[in-house]
Amino acid sequence: MITSQHPIRTTLFFGLICGLSFIPFKLALGYLLPGSKPMYLALWLSVAGYSLLLSRWNKKSILSSGFPLLLLLVMSFLVNSLATYYLLSLVFLSWIRSEICFPNPDGRKLIVELLLCILGGVPVVVFTPAFASAWVPGIWMFFLIQALFFAIFEMKAIAPEDPYQTDLFERAGRQAEAILSDL
Repeated sequence: MITSQHPIRTTLFFGLICGLSFIPFKLALGYLLPGSKPMYLALWLSVAGYSLLLSRWNKKSILSSGFPLLLLLVMSFLVNSLATYYLLSLVFLSWIRSEICFPNPDGRKLIVELLLCILGGVPVVVFTPAFASAWVPGIWMFFLIQALFFAIFEMKAIAPEDPYQTDLFERAGRQAEAILSDL
């Protein structure tokens, strides 16, 4: 069954999944890589997963966000500061969302992306968590702030292409709402 996708709700749910899976990813990658590289790669996995969601919502090719993700992956091995890598992740995610997945020449989008980067980046840079479990709520809050993008630009739901493939409960709910609104 194909149902419509709600970007705000899906972003919040994806952020919760990324936050809860951050520690297992970091621990698993910690056995393979030294230093803070496992934390960088766990952050990269979150950005990569979210960019795949963004590509899917706008029906772009998954490879369209491949170059920025590859560049961010390379940066995870070159950068030595966690705060710098986090800010780079914010910039690359903004690039993927505003220039690749949802391109719009509107200057307002650039201002919103800058504001989201500041809102998401400053608290982490100023109060850099010392241990991995403190990153769990931070990652979820990051995605909470990222959901503001869809709230500001009012992309409420992304409907499937074929209206006959919608969820039966969703269709019945819309019919009940129509009946109640007629009363």
